[in-house]
Amino acid sequence: MGIIVQKFGGTSVKNTERILEVARKVIERKKAGDEIVVVLSAQGGYTDILLEKAHKVSSHPKKRELDVLLSTGEQISIALLAMAIENLGEKAISFTASQLEIKTCSNHNCAQIIDINKEKLKTALDDGYIVIVAGFQGIDSNGNITTLGRGGSDTTAVALGVTLDAEEVEIYTDVDGVYSADPRIVRDAKKIKTIAYNEMIEMAGNGAKVLHTRSVELACKYNIKIHLRSSYTWEEGSIIKGEDKMEKQVIRGITHSKNLSKITLRDTPHKLADVISTLANRGLNIDIITHDFDPERGATISCVLKQDILDRYDDTLNIFTLTAPTGIGKTLTSLELALKIQEKRQLSKIVYILPFTSI
Repeated sequence: MGIIVQKFGGTSVKNTERILEVARKVIERKKAGDEIVVVLSAQGGYTDILLEKAHKVSSHPKKRELDVLLSTGEQISIALLAMAIENLGEKAISFTASQLEIKTCSNHNCAQIIDINKEKLKTALDDGYIVIVAGFQGIDSNGNITTLGRGGSDTTAVALGVTLDAEEVEIYTDVDGVYSADPRIVRDAKKIKTIAYNEMIEMAGNGAKVLHTRSVELACKYNIKIHLRSSYTWEEGSIIKGEDKMEKQVIRGITHSKNLSKITLRDTPHKLADVISTLANRGLNIDIITHDFDPERGATISCVLKQDILDRYDDTLNIFTLTAPTGIGKTLTSLELALKIQEKRQLSKIVYILPFTSI
């Protein structure tokens, strides 16, 4: 038997009953002879609560301070699980990222893991402890707390698996595997028992939210197996690993993405590089971009953005302007933004003034 890394998502530890259930299953696995390292996310919904608190006190909280705040969710989870396991008669110890020296770059809110000091992990495992680690977080070279971005606990788990040369990384969530389509939308979607790294990376990058893309990329780089399972049924799930067949199905699955925004600039003199640079400087991630050029009329550039740009307005303002070419959708965009402002500020009505037009 060897080292097994088990990661539990927010829904798996969302309340006391779920934490106790996870504690019993972790102990059961240890008694089977494995050395166990557990990685936890914050309890379900807790990160959103912290974000809401941050935006109540600051319209534009600094990314560094957000990392300090958001990292507390995982600290609560690991302490509670360690207490539950100890209460059931097994030895357990929890570690934050700073205690384990999970070193990252200084890119707050979306940091990348550089190195993990495994000495404390190995010592605790050798002493018979179940080791519980806070996912999603790290520290940079200056000792600042960093976070890895949404879904980052998956990446923490795989990185620990690589560091400890684990036999397998088990990712537990509220779904029991990877499906050929979203089973909530497609009733006859089929569970995929085994899927290759590159296929999973493609699906995760295009809307399949069962795994963090960076975690699969890391597993692929170091050839470590991921087992995606449900913490509600505890049944066998989907295995993500290297390819072992020369021929297979051409289509493995269908994915979709929600809450995308599209911006189109028609007949613009701006260069593609200028548009990309402008969006990047505002922290907007481009998912898809198309470019068409007419020597006489100029360029047509369309960008699909991963986050809703309408959520990024400055809510301290009272007057907004939107300048764009005819046909781009200014009226609908303005009305949608007005509805968001109405909801957020709890306004009783919206007054829309239609400009004079000729037909």
